[in-house]
Amino acid sequence: MSDDDPFELRRRGGSETRPETSIDRRQFLAAGALGTAGVMLALSGIGVPGTALAETPARFAYVGSYTKDPPGGGNDNPVGLSVFRVDPRSGEFMLIQQVPSANPSFVALDPTQRFLYVINEIDDYQGQKTGSAEAYSINPETGILSLLNRQPVMGTIPGHLTVDPTGKYLIVANYMGGNFVTLPITPDGRLGTVAGSFANKGSGPNAERQEGPHPHVVVFDKGKRFIATADLGVDKVQILRLDGGNLQLVSEASMAPGAGPRHVVFHDNGRILYVVNELNATVTALEYDQSSGQLGGQLQTVSTEPAGYAGPQSTAEIAIHPSGKFLYASNRGHNSIAGFRIDPANGMLSPIGHTTSGIDFPRNFAIDPSGAWLYAANQKGDTIVQFRVDQATGKLVPTGRVTRSVTPVAIVFSTRT
Repeated sequence: MSDDDPFELRRRGGSETRPETSIDRRQFLAAGALGTAGVMLALSGIGVPGTALAETPARFAYVGSYTKDPPGGGNDNPVGLSVFRVDPRSGEFMLIQQVPSANPSFVALDPTQRFLYVINEIDDYQGQKTGSAEAYSINPETGILSLLNRQPVMGTIPGHLTVDPTGKYLIVANYMGGNFVTLPITPDGRLGTVAGSFANKGSGPNAERQEGPHPHVVVFDKGKRFIATADLGVDKVQILRLDGGNLQLVSEASMAPGAGPRHVVFHDNGRILYVVNELNATVTALEYDQSSGQLGGQLQTVSTEPAGYAGPQSTAEIAIHPSGKFLYASNRGHNSIAGFRIDPANGMLSPIGHTTSGIDFPRNFAIDPSGAWLYAANQKGDTIVQFRVDQATGKLVPTGRVTRSVTPVAIVFSTRT
């Protein structure tokens, strides 16, 4: 069976302010009816004065959404992938394409930004008990996507992906499959079949969420030699080496029992790895030796929630501002984005505060490459909300720009010119 054939989808079981770009469900359904080529749309928004971006601005934004049974709740998006042109001055999103894709819960660009890669968070692909990944070419002038191929990832419910710095391999974390895998990438951007795999064993104290390994992230370090991973199910952060398509364990560190490490980000100096722990709503800073890939001790653990909060805990995303001065983490329980200052001397975190305006189950957020804007993807709110980043304090200031998008859960920006 061709890897371009349609495939069966099976998976596990707010308010807004002054919207500028509105995409309702009827438009999504109409787009889906047009088939795999997607639909070209031009939407005009109400202009709101913005500030010029200091660095290379984003040209396009690629957004993934759940198309069926979003974990944690939300509406089914009838299409999946959306492409937006980004206004270089205001940061406004303008929809230009929608592409059918099954549960594209994370998206990643290759180093050249010529190709986009997508994981399909499913557990049945063409009759196989596995999720899948998709490869797309990107038109450099228009940003429009064209499907190249799909491949099974030999593990169910993939949760994250990254492309290696050479552009030769895609690395995928299979959340329910319990393994990390590699897929070769051909010079024309297509995906080959799985080449290597690495899996953990064990469980954690949270019987509902940690019954077994649950790989959740793959991120290359600043030296582009080693891969940092987090396994929510066994409370481990690990460093892997990519060697000819194979994955080899280099070092590991244990988080607090039941912490549930989810995502990671490296300090700009490459010597600290920050881990956001989903199940206890914390961020842990770990020592890291970039030359050897060795993880060291824990330097600090801070809460992502305000003092006195006693509600549900479920952190999601973590990111560092391009200036290196601020770190942000999203809370799906408290419905906020927590901000922290990064001490330039030692990398320690001190709280800035919590942004709650317009936030509704923020599974993902992204800072544009210039550092001017932060965009929160509200899974339950069906919105992408823009904030201006105060460059002096790190505080997030609502701009009033709200893009309607059904169940957005992943955003990546392209700056290719």
